[in-house]
Amino acid sequence: MFMSDIQNTNPPEERSVKRHCPYCKELILSTAKKCRYCGEFIDKKSRNQKLKAKVVGFLGLFTALLSLFYPLREGYFYLQQKQQQRTELYSYKKVAIYFESFDSLKYAQQALNKALDLAPNDTELQRRLLVLRTQELLRQLEWNGILEPQYQTIIEELILDGYRLLQTDLEDTHRAQLLLMVARLLPQDSYWNDDEAILELYTQAYGLLPANGEVAFRYGKWLVDAEYDVHKGIGLMTQAVQISANDALYPYELAKILQQKGQFQKALPLLLRSITLLPKQQELQRIRASNFAKSELSKWLTQADEIQNIAQDEFYGLDIEARQKIIQQVLAVRKNDRRINFIAARFYFANQQYKLAQDAISQSVSAEDLKYVIRGHYLDQFELYKNILQHSNVEPDKLREIQLALDNYQQTLIYEEALETGVAGEHQYKIGLKIKKKSDADTQEGILVVKALNGYPFAKAGVKAGDRILKLAHRQAMSLMAIYRVISNFQAGTSVPLTVERNGKVIELELMIE
Repeated sequence: MFMSDIQNTNPPEERSVKRHCPYCKELILSTAKKCRYCGEFIDKKSRNQKLKAKVVGFLGLFTALLSLFYPLREGYFYLQQKQQQRTELYSYKKVAIYFESFDSLKYAQQALNKALDLAPNDTELQRRLLVLRTQELLRQLEWNGILEPQYQTIIEELILDGYRLLQTDLEDTHRAQLLLMVARLLPQDSYWNDDEAILELYTQAYGLLPANGEVAFRYGKWLVDAEYDVHKGIGLMTQAVQISANDALYPYELAKILQQKGQFQKALPLLLRSITLLPKQQELQRIRASNFAKSELSKWLTQADEIQNIAQDEFYGLDIEARQKIIQQVLAVRKNDRRINFIAARFYFANQQYKLAQDAISQSVSAEDLKYVIRGHYLDQFELYKNILQHSNVEPDKLREIQLALDNYQQTLIYEEALETGVAGEHQYKIGLKIKKKSDADTQEGILVVKALNGYPFAKAGVKAGDRILKLAHRQAMSLMAIYRVISNFQAGTSVPLTVERNGKVIELELMIE
């Protein structure tokens, strides 16, 4: 059979003209509109319709996606903004804690204010800010000692905010701290200053945290300061000292109270404890307390010595070694204090430590003091200086100098001398007299002249040693003060009558006021 005969045996539709599909390259009928293999439209019109359908479908899908994009975009930026706010909020909280650790309350408050701008309804941030503001205000009050008028409005605001925050849900530690802050604010406001209200706040705080040093200290200090229950207050402050062993404020404040009550033996170790704790303090108030304890220690020693002489056998139950240690500690911080050096010199002299006694007394009596007539309140120092030099057998020249100063002082007890007097910037009234002080047994009129200094008004008027001045300007002259008063009533260049008694005779002279 011929090949043409085989081809003619195919069905009529297959014997039609065929062509290759432009998409899949398979043979399809030339009249086919759609490839039966790949499903693509073959004729142009069909392809256009399909393309149009695809474009419409794509545009619809694009529009649908676009409508979803904007909400998603806004949501994304919202979440991003919230995350940024959370990050900033966390940062400001950390900054506040950082500055609090350095006791920089001002910067800590600024950080919390920034945080509150991001989370204005955060009651925890509000509480922390109130505590810091209260601490700073009370610190200024304790430092300045007076409450300035502009603080009154701030105090009222803080009290109201404190009571508001106490109505919120707080953990015990934070509630007790807030109760303390409000209780410390109330006495600063005349309207809120009610003992029962303050006591209730302290009682609640102590009930929440009975083992907290700050709670016990503040509660006890108020009981003492308000004289509400001094015995209980001292007990609570003592408890605070025991609880917070590294806090310099508590022993310092307790020592001051005991010192005021004359309980020096109990106050001493507390002051020493506060001083030694200085390196461990970071908060400004605690640092100040430790530094103030140094001056209080010298005050303690001075007051205690006035009641019980440190050189005596009994001194608050302290042995010689303990007393010497106290003196050394006080001198370490008050080495130029005359009073402390005098106490030290008496102690060393009584215990025959003459070299230490001499070193101490030389700080109490300076070389300048020896150039002038001894003043009465330095007499004991000079007497002790003389005794120390006599027992130590050193510096004989210094001993003679001290003895001469004492002799001159004895002379001043007998004689009184006046050269010039007056008011600074005004006329100086010249007198130039050395007179004998009148004793109670001396009933004679006038004042006895020991010496009338040349060049001064009374010598020029003819007054001599041994004269007794009776009257000046017709007024009785019974003392130098009486003469001062008379002279001050006249201008320079005025001549006034002067009556003196010489060898039993009354003589009338003329005194020219200069």
